[in-house]
Amino acid sequence: MSDKKAVRILLYCRMFLWVVALAATVYWIYWSFHLYTLGYMDEHVYAVAFRPIFAKGLLISVGAVVLSFILRGVSDKIRNKKG
Repeated sequence: MSDKKAVRILLYCRMFLWVVALAATVYWIYWSFHLYTLGYMDEHVYAVAFRPIFAKGLLISVGAVVLSFILRGVSDKIRNKKG
């Protein structure tokens, strides 16, 4: 596989990871508002219900972004490789 093709594939993987991070962020934002429509008005009950949703969305988002930056480093190494 050529270096250009490898860099392009890594770029597509990184773009997919950013879409995953965005989707996970939208997921917990949606549920933060949806819990109010379900009747969670007490802040303590709301926090107990929202915490697992927020943690899952945040972990997925941060994980996808970190993995994207790792792939960026790999892509930079391929581009800067002498050959």
